[in-house]
Amino acid sequence: MQVSLTTSILNYFESLKAYRCLKTGRFYWLLLFSSMLLLITSDAVGAIVAPQQIAQTPPTATINRPTLKIGSQGERVSELQAALRLLGFYSGVVDGIYREDTASAVSRFKRAINLNPNGIVDAITWQRLFPPEPIVTQTIPSPNQPFPVPTQINQPARVPSPQPQPRPASPPGQIPGVQYTSQGLPILRLGMRNSEVRKLQERLKQLGFLAGAVDGDFGMNTEAAVKAAQQRFGLEADGVVGGATWEALMRR
Repeated sequence: MQVSLTTSILNYFESLKAYRCLKTGRFYWLLLFSSMLLLITSDAVGAIVAPQQIAQTPPTATINRPTLKIGSQGERVSELQAALRLLGFYSGVVDGIYREDTASAVSRFKRAINLNPNGIVDAITWQRLFPPEPIVTQTIPSPNQPFPVPTQINQPARVPSPQPQPRPASPPGQIPGVQYTSQGLPILRLGMRNSEVRKLQERLKQLGFLAGAVDGDFGMNTEAAVKAAQQRFGLEADGVVGGATWEALMRR
């Protein structure tokens, strides 16, 4: 393109009578100056047209969240309850206390995403509740180019909405809403009221740890009796009757 422009300028100057009288040296320098000017202008235009790309990467900082289960308390429990409430799995109060209703909501959520519905919030459960953010690359167009058509960006996996499902029937002899160990022993704690608590109180009374009434209500007196039995049998005195506490009570 530059050679054709130079030839055109040369033909134009030769066609003019006013430039026929110019000496060969002057005409040569004028032509050279015009060619250099064209080269500088074309390089400048090419530099302006070149697009720029800027890559943005979100921060890779992660939040270490603990494993949560019944009895856990604190800010992470409140965060869990708020997330489950937003997704429609939890309808209770966001109070930071991991109770039976929170464990049931966790089990429904894990069942919906094909995880083991054991009511425990582990690292995989946290990851599915709060998936990582995608990385986005933006392109800044030049003034002479149209804006690019936005391409599809990988979005975080969405948790499917919970569908109404029939409540699974409890195994024979088990009370709905009560957690059981793999050996079929009920896990009892303060605030529960059912026939399993009555059986516990009867056993505590036989062993001499409970002096109150056998009413099926896991109150302060029953909790104190459980702690006393746990201390007597060398167990952690947390007041929660799990598999180890049941085995110790039944061996005596």
